[in-house]
Amino acid sequence: MNIFQLLGILCWIGSAILIFWMVADFFKTNTGYDEHYLLSSLEGHDEISEQERQHQVERDEGKG
Repeated sequence: MNIFQLLGILCWIGSAILIFWMVADFFKTNTGYDEHYLLSSLEGHDEISEQERQHQVERDEGKG
């Protein structure tokens, strides 16, 4: 077995570990949070509100 075959096997093992981790995290997150919370977009609400306020201030300054 040469180094490339060993690297190939290690990559497949790493891929399997990542897939297992993703599936486990999916079930952990899905059981830990309500579906409504997971589908909401409230996490960016504060930043969007601040940007809209800043744009409004800039528009008002441009009119005057």
